Amino acid sequence: MLLRQFIEIIPFYLLIFLLRVLPFEKRVYWGGELCKLILPKIRKFNKRVDTNLKLIYPNMSQNRRKKFIEENSKMIGKSFIELMFNKEFHKQTNKIIYEKTELLALLEAKNLNRPIIIISGHIGSWEAVRAVLSKNNLTSGAIYQRNRNIFYERLHLRAIKEGGEPILEVGTSGTRKMISLIRSGGVIALMIDQAVEEGKYFKFLGRPAKTSTSIAEISIKYNALLVPAYGIRRPDNSIKVNFESPLELSTVSAITKMMNSSLENRVRQAPTQWYWPHKRWK
Repeated sequence: MLLRQFIEIIPFYLLIFLLRVLPFEKRVYWGGELCKLILPKIRKFNKRVDTNLKLIYPNMSQNRRKKFIEENSKMIGKSFIELMFNKEFHKQTNKIIYEKTELLALLEAKNLNRPIIIISGHIGSWEAVRAVLSKNNLTSGAIYQRNRNIFYERLHLRAIKEGGEPILEVGTSGTRKMISLIRSGGVIALMIDQAVEEGKYFKFLGRPAKTSTSIAEISIKYNALLVPAYGIRRPDNSIKVNFESPLELSTVSAITKMMNSSLENRVRQAPTQWYWPHKRWK
């Protein structure tokens, strides 16, 4: 098992080693180009993305889907390289653009020691959101899923920690620690675009998708400021980070629908920038 995992990780280590000698922007560029070349040729990856595209865009031609998958692979590659060199990525102040006024509600909540929950999805440069938070003294913790490959796990966990701590693992222990952080008035960034076993079905991109309601429940219970935020890539290679207006804490169902709707709008605006390999619809 360990030998197989080691063999699987060799290409990643090799890629990181080779790209390390380049300036940061060149690393991101070539990371994207290499993934554009390699990922579409991986049968499992290609099939999963193609299946999701057929589900959401049934009228999209095969040739269009092929080009879409190539572009999506390039975006995934860029995000992967940014994460692997996260400490340097957080220093890209000229690349990451945002409006200071969009942070006013968050800064006010921080001053009042009110918990802050940032919700986002695997779209564009999702780590750019935490970079902006960190720059404005709103360093956020995050929840992550342990990777089955122990060698990649070390890389992944180290990279996420470079964007802010605490980093909490999915599970009972991680949930308890997250609640403790929220109760103390902390900031946590959560992804909402993965299917969860305990979730309920809500529409996402026009199809029923299992969605966690726990974020809405926690927000209501602890009166947390719930803010959607996204980092979308622009043609000039800059990343525009937007913090949307805080969601109204009404009912669990209404909040969950608003969260899905917020992310859905971003995906429809920049479809190739979302992480389509997810098993979002089960």
